[in-house]
Amino acid sequence: MPTVNEELPIATGHARTRDEDNLKLEQVKGSVLIVEDDPAHRELLVELVSQWGYEALPVGSAEEAEFAVRNKRMDAAIVDVFLPGRSGTNLMARLREKFPQSVLIGVSAMSDASMARKCKGLGADLFIGKPLNPEKLAQALQSQHKSWH
Repeated sequence: MPTVNEELPIATGHARTRDEDNLKLEQVKGSVLIVEDDPAHRELLVELVSQWGYEALPVGSAEEAEFAVRNKRMDAAIVDVFLPGRSGTNLMARLREKFPQSVLIGVSAMSDASMARKCKGLGADLFIGKPLNPEKLAQALQSQHKSWH
């Protein structure tokens, strides 16, 4: 039986020490649906949420979003309010129905108080104007869903 400090061979021929086996991997905190029609912005959001330990589910439209979560659990969603085709506001209402405990975050470059109220009225937990503040987004993802109804 190998001792704690003895090297253990693995199938690739690489030898590693017991310490390497004990590396702590960040556990995935949950899945985050990212609905953003701008590919560059969508990629940035994927990078951010992945760095924070979430599994990103990126899509470019409301239709793709509904398909992506049809048979999947979703812990949070970041939804662009203005999407081609069906609107992000319509999608948020449908996501709230299907995932009542998930955190829903509406985002838009058209950020004013009436847009924030509209998003919250449709079930969003928070509205964040673009360009997104990463710190504010991280805090929003860590919050719990609070019903506005």
